[in-house]
Amino acid sequence: MARLAPMIRRPEGLVRPQAGAVAVAQAGAAPPGAHTRRGDGGDGDEQGKANSLLNTIADKLDRLVTLTVVTAIADIDVVQDDPNQVGFTCRPKSGTTIEAFQTQVNLVTGDIENLISRDFATNTAYHSLTEFHLAQVTKSSDIVSTNLKAIRDLAVQISGRPS
Repeated sequence: MARLAPMIRRPEGLVRPQAGAVAVAQAGAAPPGAHTRRGDGGDGDEQGKANSLLNTIADKLDRLVTLTVVTAIADIDVVQDDPNQVGFTCRPKSGTTIEAFQTQVNLVTGDIENLISRDFATNTAYHSLTEFHLAQVTKSSDIVSTNLKAIRDLAVQISGRPS
């Protein structure tokens, strides 16, 4: 299944470091894509750490702006995460066929992408699950809207500005 293209822009001049190298993002320091080695004693180590942090933040923001709802049908194994804790994870059994309906909503642009396996889309036995999935998308979207409004209201309250 394809992933939505990230909508968060990385700061100008910031490039993703390659393995064993750090990207240089200082204005005029090097052309885009130039790299320095780790441990060379120069500013590359600090710049690499800054780039790594910015890349991590950008990746997290990419995930923050996308609401993903998946309804899947498959034979599963239930695995207890930690024997000392309540909780478990469901994983598809190895080699099993997975029928799925995935919806991704970009919360910034409003773009919606639906990915539906062929059997899920055409098998009438899955019709009620399609309705369930769409209801979950609506419910999730409403929850996100409510949470964003609460965050906005909190920020306004903290700032002391009238809403």
